[in-house]
Amino acid sequence: MSRQQNIFTKLFVTYFVIILISFFLFNSIFLYLFHVNMYDDFKEGFVYSKEKIEAHFELADSEDWSEELLDASLDISLSQMNNSIYIYNSSAERVYQSSYDQAPKLQVDRSMVEDVLRGAELAEGMRVDNRLVYTIAEPIDVTAGTPHVMVMVYYELDHQYKQVLIMIGLTFTITMALTGFILWFISRRLTAPLREMNRIALQLAKGDFSQHVRVNSKDEIGQLGSTFNYMAKELENIEQMRTDFITNVSHDLRSPLTSIKGFLTALLDGTIAYHRKNHYYTIMKNETERLSKLVNDLLDMSQLQHGHITIKPATYNLSEQVRLVAAKMEPQLQASDLFIELEEGAGDVYVFADKDRIEQVLINLIENAIHHSPPKKPVYVHLLQEAEQVKVSIEDFGEGIKEEDLTYIWERFYKTDKARSKKTGTGVGLSIVKSIIDLHQSSIQVKSEVGIGTTFIFTLPQSNSKDIE
Repeated sequence: MSRQQNIFTKLFVTYFVIILISFFLFNSIFLYLFHVNMYDDFKEGFVYSKEKIEAHFELADSEDWSEELLDASLDISLSQMNNSIYIYNSSAERVYQSSYDQAPKLQVDRSMVEDVLRGAELAEGMRVDNRLVYTIAEPIDVTAGTPHVMVMVYYELDHQYKQVLIMIGLTFTITMALTGFILWFISRRLTAPLREMNRIALQLAKGDFSQHVRVNSKDEIGQLGSTFNYMAKELENIEQMRTDFITNVSHDLRSPLTSIKGFLTALLDGTIAYHRKNHYYTIMKNETERLSKLVNDLLDMSQLQHGHITIKPATYNLSEQVRLVAAKMEPQLQASDLFIELEEGAGDVYVFADKDRIEQVLINLIENAIHHSPPKKPVYVHLLQEAEQVKVSIEDFGEGIKEEDLTYIWERFYKTDKARSKKTGTGVGLSIVKSIIDLHQSSIQVKSEVGIGTTFIFTLPQSNSKDIE
């Protein structure tokens, strides 16, 4: 549960922090641009007022206004809302200012006025009486031949900044609240499949394979859900195969062991007549060989699965090998009332392959044909030379395999009796055959029709008899 909460929390916090940082950068840039734009407006206002005052003095000079009239008319021009205008003479003394001035008590530094009189320009922000002000000063043409300085002070900056900050704060609060809700919803939605996968994974760990992830999208999470369902299905199949394997192996182990134990008990008790002992010894020997083959098949399957078996190819007589395998399996053929027919071209056929492993393939395929063929039917082994390959086919005339089962006969633990009726087995023989043929970098196919028979076909590299070592 903590993992689910962690991934949801991490996703939510990550998105939230990204948006928070983005909003912070946006506000910082906005404040900077607001600051620059406001000071540009101040500069434009200063230029406008300067031109207006210079025109006022020029008009007063041309019409020869009295000092009282000039002061009265200038007082109106110097009076402006949220800013104050002062004019200093060449001695850096303030000579004009509005009588309606509401600005904070600002004492312009004398050295600053002197610098401006020498041609410098001033534009800077400062605090006066704990109030933020912005001051602009430039030389102004008031009286011909007498330099003056105009100083303009903007003093309601705190209020403007507060208004902007309040708007930003209100916008931030509303935006982050809505964003947080949306992010919470999206994070929950995105992590919902992961939480469901975690829940189902716990069920899979307990052996419950009945549940599957609901896939509602085609994105990476949807693909992960589909893969998860595929994995669950494969685990279910593996679990079913494991159960079938244990059942089959238990049966195949128990049957011969029960027979051997029963016969041994009878022999020890003297129940079996003396002249019949060899017959039961033979039965016990066959049962022991059956157990040995089962164990060997399981070991071979495990080694092949883990890549512990390597082939050692060499040139040898395949025709002779088929004849020897048929001779070895004569008792099984007689017991099932079957016979093997070898069909080959002119002369023996030689191949370059691992002799022992190919013998294992032939025994498994012929034994498979024997188990599933009706009495008095032949089992054909065809050897056909084609170019540099030898095609080997083993054909029987049994019940055949259903088309839907052909894909699964190579799987480990797949019971051949599911595809071919009444016979039982552990389902490892054909899997071993497929693995050995794959090690030879060749292929094996199966052709089958229900009620007609089945043919297994594989190829091996051809060789010449003169190459035999």
